[in-house]
Amino acid sequence: MSIANNYPASDSILLESCQKLDTASLSDALDSLNIAGGIAGLNQQVSGTRCAGFAYTVLYEPVYEQRGFKNAANYIDDVPANSVIVSSNPERADCTTWGDILTYVAISKKIRGTLIDGAARDIDTVQRLNYPLFSRTRFMQSAKNRVQLKATQIPIEISGVTVSPGDLVVCDSSGCLVIPRDRAEQVIQRAQAVEQTEHKIIDSINRGASLEEARELHRYDQPWLSTQEKLAES
Repeated sequence: MSIANNYPASDSILLESCQKLDTASLSDALDSLNIAGGIAGLNQQVSGTRCAGFAYTVLYEPVYEQRGFKNAANYIDDVPANSVIVSSNPERADCTTWGDILTYVAISKKIRGTLIDGAARDIDTVQRLNYPLFSRTRFMQSAKNRVQLKATQIPIEISGVTVSPGDLVVCDSSGCLVIPRDRAEQVIQRAQAVEQTEHKIIDSINRGASLEEARELHRYDQPWLSTQEKLAES
C-alpha cells in the first residue's frame, strides 16, 4: 500500500474520533467484530500520553555480515504527519531502535507517536518532551552495527497481530491496538456506542440502581449496539 506525503483531509474525522475514545472501548468494538487488534506487551513510556494515527511500518533485521559502519536507519524523513510509527525489531531486546534524535525529528514532523516492538532509550529526554512512546522494553545499547533496516511500509506482525500501512493505531495508558483501515468507521461507531452504554450504566447506578439492574437495562451484553438497534431488539 502506497502512502502519500499527506493523508486525505477526510481522514481527520477518523483521527478526531479516535482521540476521544479510549482503547478499552475500541477493544470491545473490535471484539464484537471478531477482529484481533490488541497488541500485547508494549508499555507506555511517558505517563499520561496517548496517540492516534495512521500506521507507518518499519521492520529491522540483524546485521549478518559486517562490512564497514552500519548507521541508524533514516526512514523517518519519509514519514508523513499524522502517522504513528510502528517499528519491529523482532525478538531483540539487546539494542535500541529509538532514542532522542528520532524523537526530536518526529515532533518536528508532527508524527503522533511511536510503537517499538523492541527496546527504546533516552527515556528521560522522551519524557521531558512528553512524546507518546510505547515499547516492549528499555535498553541503552545502540542498534548501530547490530541491526539494520529491512523494509518500510509492509505488513508486520507484533504479538500475533498484523499491522498494515495506513491502519489506525491508538495507544493510551491501557495499551496499544490497531484497527484495520477498511473497518475503521464501523469500529469507531461501535466504540462510541460502548462508551454511551457505559455512561448510562454509571448514571443508573448513581440514581440507585444495582449493577445487575443497570447492566440489564442498558444491554451490557451487547454494549456496542446503538440505541436504535437496542430498541429494535427489545
